[in-house]
Amino acid sequence: MSNEDELNPYEAPKETKTTKRPKKKKSAEDDAPHDPSIDAIVFSLQKTRPWITLFGTLSYIGAVGLVVFGLYTMSSTSTSRAIGEYGAIAFIVYLILAILYAVVGSRLFRYRDSINQVIATDGRLDFIATAIERQREFWAFVGMMTVVLLGLYALIIGGSLLFLLR
Repeated sequence: MSNEDELNPYEAPKETKTTKRPKKKKSAEDDAPHDPSIDAIVFSLQKTRPWITLFGTLSYIGAVGLVVFGLYTMSSTSTSRAIGEYGAIAFIVYLILAILYAVVGSRLFRYRDSINQVIATDGRLDFIATAIERQREFWAFVGMMTVVLLGLYALIIGGSLLFLLR
């Protein structure tokens, strides 16, 4: 038996003359001309997708890092009687921050999945609308988080000043 006659199970399939490919069914949307502005939107979304994936992944990695650091802080302060109770408080703070990071990551991945649908459908308007809605949801959440954190910063700074001025 020669090497050419042996089957390699790891080799990619080869097309033969008898191989028939299924024909794509034409729909009414296929006959419609492509709008250059929709093509530009799809192109922009396509170029944005890797960045969304990067920041979504970094958000999840940050969330895990915050939980690990919170556990480390709690375990390292538990041996000290003077600051032992602060370790549990620090862990809760890190856990809340980790949840916020995870929510940001999940919103980004939902947006990325919507972009994948837009690309797969060659820019159907309903999928573009869904992707833009997911983007709006992400920025609304980030905006609310920013307002809350600015309020917390103001409270912390104000409380620190009052404590120092006493």
